[in-house]
Amino acid sequence: LSRLNAQTVLPIIYGPLYKNSSGHWNATVEGLAQNVLKMYMEYDLILYDKCTTAYFKEEEEAKRKIDAIADRWIAIESMAATNRQKLITAGPV
Repeated sequence: LSRLNAQTVLPIIYGPLYKNSSGHWNATVEGLAQNVLKMYMEYDLILYDKCTTAYFKEEEEAKRKIDAIADRWIAIESMAATNRQKLITAGPV
């Protein structure tokens, strides 16, 4: 069943399996995730490589988004500090 539906299933489960295969707190879960990934790699190496590439591309994009949000917050905080200084310098209205 897994082999028949590998084209549908692997892209969905690759990310969680990869995360659990390297660094899960439970060694049994980590080993099982590694075994499932190995099984799919043996079934269809081309599909496995596509899923690997897509996973790392998605992770890089997510990291870029997080960095962009952090940069925006830094800019907002800088503008707030500048405005606060202007208000302090201007004195009471």
